[in-house]
Amino acid sequence: MTGPLTPRRTRRAAERDRVRREPAPPVGNPDTRRRRLGQLLFAAVAVAVLGVGGWLAFGDFVAPRGSAADGAIGVQASMAGFTPKEIVVAAGQEVTLDFWTQDSSIHLERGVHTLNSEDLGLAVELPGADAVAMSRTRVMFTAPTEPGTYEVYCDTCCGGRANPTMRGTVRVEA
Repeated sequence: MTGPLTPRRTRRAAERDRVRREPAPPVGNPDTRRRRLGQLLFAAVAVAVLGVGGWLAFGDFVAPRGSAADGAIGVQASMAGFTPKEIVVAAGQEVTLDFWTQDSSIHLERGVHTLNSEDLGLAVELPGADAVAMSRTRVMFTAPTEPGTYEVYCDTCCGGRANPTMRGTVRVEA
């Protein structure tokens, strides 16, 4: 510093000298440990909340809940349509679908999604999910013996059969 010490510069210099003279708190200081423990606890809770929120928001992209271990084909109905959009089966095969949704019944017309196909003989209603669990049902049918592509659709929400997102196909291969 150059020039005379003004009252402001004198206060700053005195504060610097005081800070330099104060010893650092000992490592085993209970206040330091308590503060660090609080910070760690806060960080752990924040990571847990963000992790659970991320799983709820994006978990279906990582591990779709509609997949079944017993050979059933998982089909999710949502306001965005059917997932998967196309199911491939062999001609004459016995087919089991694990038809499920997470959509709440209050958001659905008549409180249900449907899976319909005149060609496949399907007319299934799936009630909307409740606050804690998804709704699911088993749909069983025999695939036609004639190879081809057969339309399935939901006729209760989002414009019904006319809505291109609420349609899918079952492709039957020889």
